[in-house]
This record gives sequence, structure tokens and C-alpha cells, in this order.
Amino acid sequence: WYQRRVREKKEKELNATHQSLKSRLSGGDEEGGCWCLPGKDLANDFRNRASHYLSDFIDDVQDLKSIQKLISTTLFLYFALLLPGIAFGVLDHYYTDGKIDAKNVIVSQALAGLLWTFFSGQPLVVIRTTIPVVIYTKIIYKISLNWDENGEFFYTFYAMTGLSNACFLMLYGLTGVSKIMAFCSRSTDEIVGLFISIAFTVDSVKYIFKEFNKYYCFSDDLDHGKTSSIANMTSGIIKRAAADAPVHDCNTTVPILTLLLVCLTVFVGVQIFNFKYSPYLNEAKRVLVADYAIVVAVAAGTFMKTYVFAGVEMAAFQVNETRSMFQLVDFHDSISATSVGASIGLGFVMSMLFFMEGNISESVVCNPANKLKKGSSFHLDMFVTGVINAILSVFCLPWVHGSLPHSPLHVRALADIEEHIENGHLTEKIVFVRETRLTTLLSHILIGVSIILIPYPLNMIPIPVLYGLFIFLAITSLGEFQMWERLVLIFTEQSLYPPYHYVRRVPQKIIHCFTMIQILQLVALCLISFGGSAYLKMFFPFVIILLMPIREKILPKIISERHLDALDGEH
Repeated sequence: WYQRRVREKKEKELNATHQSLKSRLSGGDEEGGCWCLPGKDLANDFRNRASHYLSDFIDDVQDLKSIQKLISTTLFLYFALLLPGIAFGVLDHYYTDGKIDAKNVIVSQALAGLLWTFFSGQPLVVIRTTIPVVIYTKIIYKISLNWDENGEFFYTFYAMTGLSNACFLMLYGLTGVSKIMAFCSRSTDEIVGLFISIAFTVDSVKYIFKEFNKYYCFSDDLDHGKTSSIANMTSGIIKRAAADAPVHDCNTTVPILTLLLVCLTVFVGVQIFNFKYSPYLNEAKRVLVADYAIVVAVAAGTFMKTYVFAGVEMAAFQVNETRSMFQLVDFHDSISATSVGASIGLGFVMSMLFFMEGNISESVVCNPANKLKKGSSFHLDMFVTGVINAILSVFCLPWVHGSLPHSPLHVRALADIEEHIENGHLTEKIVFVRETRLTTLLSHILIGVSIILIPYPLNMIPIPVLYGLFIFLAITSLGEFQMWERLVLIFTEQSLYPPYHYVRRVPQKIIHCFTMIQILQLVALCLISFGGSAYLKMFFPFVIILLMPIREKILPKIISERHLDALDGEH
């Protein structure tokens, strides 16, 4: 009788969880909306969020602590968006032969962020350009060369693809397609989130290896145990020339300094971020110091390069001054049926990426554990994302979408967190989040003002510091994922397991089995993204979509619903 009552209680909790997500996706409509009435879910989202619109600007900034949170979060968003944006601009400049550069990325981020501030439903979601967008831009540039070898058709083809993508996104918002996210569980959110963290780390490691390949020379010519500097230099240049790599003068100082700056940025950032766990000062001051981790890390790396290693020449990012920032794309007569068809196909594939990442970001932000009170806005935000990208496309500016890990980090930066010690283990719990649009507004105003700081003095920030920031964001976001906690448990003695709720409710073997299944899915994402060709990476969003039927149809045949609720439910 007791076991039956417990089982019935768990089933009710599971049904309540699904109903909660269903209600969030349907904008509060108990019947979940109607697929046959386009725009109904969009209208529901608009009505639900309209009642909170003014409070998003004036609430939660009435006391000193909230004002401190507002300032620190604004600076966090400013640096966390500006510096990776510059890094993505460097890649865009390389892949598009200077057609898109760091200045374009910053203008795009400022414009899109301001539009998102005023028109989005869930302002805590952070939109920005990402590595997949850079990869798609690279593919679009390569394909555009089929119609114009000089690359001038790229602007037109880019705008056509972006407008196609925007139309699909607006269609998704109007028809309520985001309802399928009811099948997207915490497991899928965390797999994608960890993948983004891995992608940040991989990109940084690739950059370090590229710098060593450029400048660090090895010699096979030894004379009685001593290396000849001339032979070292000659051998390195010949080897890299044979490998079709860019040939530079050998300068071992540059790659070593690159590695040093990356490590310094990560070390300082993580140490300041973890200062809140130290015994120094009081709790409020520790949290205040930790909120400025990213600012201190960037300042430390820049100071090291500018003043300690001032004599070492390192590459700075470049901008294209020949084209106006807000020059409309010329849809000239060279447009053909083939180019239109190709742009629509690319736009559809890209819209799948924006759809999945945007909705997963909002799902993570609106997790009940964050205790948000104003609700979500999946359909309205998808429509607004489409409108914003349509505007960016006609000016040939980089596209944006809701992203990880910035969105949950934004929520955490605005949150009041309680710490509990149980059986010697420290656990954190969010008790309140300031749901405001001011941090997004102020940070993007600062980003807009930063346009006049290009190229100087922003190019004083070394590029290795930007990549160190990638790793810092990857490391600090790990604490948001239960999957990471369970991955650590695999290497932890069972008697020392922390008192997590699922440890008490699920046998150890099942915990590890569920974790290994998630790892296999994560490995599949990594293989598609890092191991395949650029064209294969285009299908990355469809692999994310496949994670949902795996969770809903396959996992219940391996692990019982009772245990899945404990491992993958909303707690």
C-alpha cells in the first residue's frame, strides 16, 4: 500500500511537471493553444508579457543591493558579448575575405540587443552571434563564389539567405511550432549546453595550436646536442611551407605569450569568480567581487601584454573601412533561380539551428528552479528573432539568436543565491531573480558606444585574452548542469556522494547508465560539429532535434519513468 501511494504521488508530480512546461509553451492557455489558429499563441505571449512590460524597467532596482547587481551584470554582459564578438569578427574577416569583420559584429550586437530589449517577451535570454553562425557565413561565402569569383555577390546571397531564415522564424512564431519543445527535457538542454562549453574550449585550443604552428619552429638538425638557430629557423619555415601553412619568421615568444595570456585570463577569472566561496570579507562583499570576475580577468590580460610584454608584436583585429555599416544590400540583376533556391534551402537549415538554440536557451532560463514570476514567451521571442534577423540581413550584418551559456549566466548574475551545507557538501539555491530589461539595455548601449573605440583602443585587448574568455565562460557555466554533477560522480567514491535528491531516489548503476547515454549523445554532437566537413556541420540542428525522440521514446524502455523523473525532471 505504501509503495503504491508513493508511486501515485510520483506520477502526479511527473504529470504536473509536463503540465507546467505545456502551460509555459502555450502562453498560459490550459488547452495548449490550437495549431489551426495561426497567431493565437503569439497573441497569448504578447498579452501575458504586456502586463509586466513597465515593471521590467522600474522594478527590482529600488535598493542598494539591486543597483549593485544591475551595475555588475551590465558590465558582465558588456564584456561577455563584446569580446567574443570581436573574436567571431576576426574569424568572419578571415572566412569572408574582409566582407564581414569585428566592427560588423559589434554593430549587429548593439542593434539587435536594443531591439530585443524593447520588443522581446523574455529579456533575460541573451541573443548574440555564435560559432555556428560563423560557420554558416563561411559556407555562404564559398557558395556565392559560384556566381561571382570576386565575391561581390556574397552581400546579395547573404541577404537572401538571411531573409529566408527570418521568414521561417516568423512563421514558426505565428504557427506555434515551439510547442514541440514540450518534448525537450532537461536532458536535451544540458547536452546542448555542455556542447557549447566544449565548443568554446575547442575553439580556444585550436587558436593556440594555430599560433604555435605559425611561429614556433622545431629543428631536427643537432650538432653535438646543440640546436643551430639558423637550422631551426630554416627547418621550421620549410616544414610549414611544405604543409601549405602561412610562412612567418620564427618567433617562439609569440605562441608562448599567447598560451600565457590565455591561461592568465582563465586563472584570474576563475579565481575571482570563486572568491564568493572564500572566508574573506563578508558574504555581500564576496559576491560583489565575484560579479566583476570577467572585468578583472580581461584587465589583467591586457595589462600583462601592454606593459609587461610591450615589446612583443602580436596580431590585432582588422576592420573594413571601405563599406558603410548601414549600407543596404543591392539586389541586382545577377540573381538567378538557382541562387534563390540555394538561399531558401540554406535559410531553412539555419532556421532550424536558430529555432532549437533559441528555444533551449529560453527553456533553461525559464526553468522552475530559477523561480521566475513573469512567465516565458517562446512564440513571441521566436517571431521577434525573425524580425531582428530580417533587419540585420538587409545591411549584411551578422545574425543573432538566443544562446548558451550567456542566457543562464545572465539569470544567475541577477539572482540572490542561498548556500546550504549538508553532510559537508555545499549546495546553492536561487531564491530570487531580478527580472529586468535594464541590464540588456545598458549593456547594449555601452556596446554601441564602443563602436567609436574601434580600432583603437579596443585593439589593445590581445586576441589571446578573447579566447581565454571563451574558456572562462565554459568553465563557469558547468555548475549550471546536473549532467556535469553526475559525470563527476562516476569518478567519486560512493560513500562521498553529495546529498543530491536523485542520489537518494535512484540506484547508482542507473545514475551512471543515464549519464553514459547522455555522454554518447554529446559525443555524437561533437563528432558532427568538430569532425566533419563544413557542409556536414549544416545538419547539426537536425541532430539536436533527434535528441528529443531519443529521450521520449527510447530512454523509457531502458530506464523506468520513476527514475527518469528523478534524474531528468524539473527540481
